[in-house]
Amino acid sequence: MKCKLNGKTMKEKIESILLKGKWNNGANNKNTTLCPSIVISVNKETMSCSLSNADQSTYVKNSIDLLEYDKTTSGRISIDTEILLKYLPKEDCIFQLEKNILQLLTNRKTVKVPVLERHENNDSILFVEKNLNLSRNIDDEFSISSKTKLETKIKVSTDELVSAFADCEAVGNSVFKLDYDGNDLVVSSTKNNENVSVHIYIAEAIGEKATMEFSCPFYKHLEGRITILSFNDESPLAVVSGNYRLLRAPRVEN
Repeated sequence: MKCKLNGKTMKEKIESILLKGKWNNGANNKNTTLCPSIVISVNKETMSCSLSNADQSTYVKNSIDLLEYDKTTSGRISIDTEILLKYLPKEDCIFQLEKNILQLLTNRKTVKVPVLERHENNDSILFVEKNLNLSRNIDDEFSISSKTKLETKIKVSTDELVSAFADCEAVGNSVFKLDYDGNDLVVSSTKNNENVSVHIYIAEAIGEKATMEFSCPFYKHLEGRITILSFNDESPLAVVSGNYRLLRAPRVEN
């Protein structure tokens, strides 16, 4: 694996799939992240680098365009971001894998960091990447497996969606409810007798009424002007925003 990319942009993309933020923790919330290790995949044919991360309930992916470099080669590695982010330069750099050591090369510096044998949830990542079918086109089929399609798809302004989740996060437990009644979309959060509900303008929607709850601070990392939310009643939530893709399991009350 060998490629050239911008270190500053790469850092932003890595942070977007770590999903750092407030997650539900019992009656309250807790600042944490998804797994600290990620998978980096370089594709010479598309001149892109995809970044993915997952646990048993979440899958997230983003990508970065590679810079022109005649020595680009494809490859796939897993790496600990707590190590990588310490050394990732802000300027353009070369990522180069040699003898299971990742080298970061700039005009003045060479850094060598170890790679992991595999991501701790590698099987989950491979399964989702084989089965997940999402698109920026709301008219396309959205599915999470050959047997499970997501029927309801809602296109909204990313800025408005981010603002709604931020308002709801003030409740303090980071559990969010999406409620689509066929006409309106409401994002809400409830804790004891406290509740915040925000109506969001829908640019376009397809599908039936649907409601689901989840906890995941993905809204802090959306990157497109428009975001598509797709879900069924109490199904996983799929999110598409620019190159950003996320699949999150619903929250189920005990």
